[in-house]
Amino acid sequence: RSDHNSDQSIEILRLWISSIKDDYHSISTEFVEGEKEFPYEHGPAHWTTERFNYIISLRESALYYARHIWADFFTGPASGLLFTIDCDVFITNPETLNYLISKNFTVVAPMLRSDGLYSNFWYGMTDDYYYERTDEYKPVLYRENIGCFNVPMVHSCVLINLRKTESDLLTYVPSKLRNFDGPNDDIIAFAIGANHSGIPLNLCNEEHFGFIMVPLELTDQISLDYEQMTNIKLEVLNENDPLFVSDLLMPYTSKVPKKDTLGFDKIFMINLRRRPERRKRMLACFDEL
Repeated sequence: RSDHNSDQSIEILRLWISSIKDDYHSISTEFVEGEKEFPYEHGPAHWTTERFNYIISLRESALYYARHIWADFFTGPASGLLFTIDCDVFITNPETLNYLISKNFTVVAPMLRSDGLYSNFWYGMTDDYYYERTDEYKPVLYRENIGCFNVPMVHSCVLINLRKTESDLLTYVPSKLRNFDGPNDDIIAFAIGANHSGIPLNLCNEEHFGFIMVPLELTDQISLDYEQMTNIKLEVLNENDPLFVSDLLMPYTSKVPKKDTLGFDKIFMINLRRRPERRKRMLACFDEL
């Protein structure tokens, strides 16, 4: 699904799908072109009621579609799974999905890092459904405590095991929850519904899985997202090769800007000869900076 774009998202998706369509049993697409923003929207980070309702309907329809396509067509060992990934998530560990499947949880998420304290889980939630920072949060985020943890909220990158009968109780629609007096919010409805149904939300940090962007605030401009993206790409380079871009999609990426010396005559990089991988990583950092 893709809509309300101000860039070439749909063109990119169509090109990518055309290149990999033979690898999948089926691909469901629905692209809406023309509209670039929601009614009464005041910027890319303005979440109007209409926008929330639309996202809720998309997530719920994905859950419905996954349940029924599995029941109708698939019986293999990897069937009955719904892996939802938001577009601001970057998975750097190619074994992430296999790892999550091996846990055999009804709901499980890989812990993702950002360029700050933000992540894709909460370790505390107030009685009125707001985020609550707890003492347990940072040790899990920084992997001082390692394992899988039962938390009140996971979002943005989540595996749902639809073969578990209790998964039928999961929903993103607030109005489907009995006596729910919280906000009109998809991830909060999902979390509260799971908790009320006795379905644990599991967050695992046993491996480095990837990264997530920090959501923009209402008054933020899209330029801040570009800065965050640069920071994320540099964070990735601390432990991994540069984020992979398919040759097919390279024409849609920004060209490496021409380097200068920042007003100095020369700039030197000192690197040990026996550490060629560090030199490669530093050169990639210079390309980003």
